[in-house]
Amino acid sequence: MRLSEVPKRNRAPGLTSLIDVIFLLLMFFMLASTFSVYQRLDVTSGSEGASELDHAPVLLQVFAQGQLFMNGKSMRVEALDARLGEAGIAKQQPIAVIPAKDSTVQDLVHALETLKFAGWSATVVGN
Repeated sequence: MRLSEVPKRNRAPGLTSLIDVIFLLLMFFMLASTFSVYQRLDVTSGSEGASELDHAPVLLQVFAQGQLFMNGKSMRVEALDARLGEAGIAKQQPIAVIPAKDSTVQDLVHALETLKFAGWSATVVGN
């Protein structure tokens, strides 16, 4: 009894599912990664052993949407450097930055960066 051989098909492995999985992984890692560059912002806080101040600190209260109050006067964060210069405040004079309850971290960081880039020294006083 002679049985005929069944011809073997030379099947290539299916690459469609492999390509789908690789594409999904690629999309996941592209969407999950972030390309933002974070910068360090030095923040000084008052310490218990702080020395006596030569001048009273300037009080700067930070509210939401870039609204600031300096010694009771309202201003925008964009005008902060000019208003400090107009008030005759020396660059070495301490500025106490007080965040209000409705302010966000971004509002506080924006005010601190504005002060830092203009050459003022600021101390954050938390509530």
